[in-house]
Amino acid sequence: MTRVSITDTLDDLEPGELQHKEVLEAGPITVDVGKYPADSAAPKNPHNEEELYYVLSGSGKIRVGDDTHDIEAGDLVYVEPSLEHDFFKITEDITVMIILGPAINPTSYGIREKDE
Repeated sequence: MTRVSITDTLDDLEPGELQHKEVLEAGPITVDVGKYPADSAAPKNPHNEEELYYVLSGSGKIRVGDDTHDIEAGDLVYVEPSLEHDFFKITEDITVMIILGPAINPTSYGIREKDE
């Protein structure tokens, strides 16, 4: 058994900055937390892992592939492998728990340039 305090990890992140921090790696699953400041955008590169975002707090919009949705605390978003996805029009700082499944062909995961 492994216990991790998501609250303590979030407290360690710098306020007002876009950040991700790995909190757990357990076999094929990785858990991160992420913080997305209001009035920012967070475009992500597509990758080969399945991904779940659980919104802990905040509000804004998320784009996954061609779909766009409003999001708020309590929402769960599933991102299929190889789909571009991003948070945008963030009206209140968003904090998320991110669960990444195993990748068949691991990729680098990172922030892509904002769409103009």
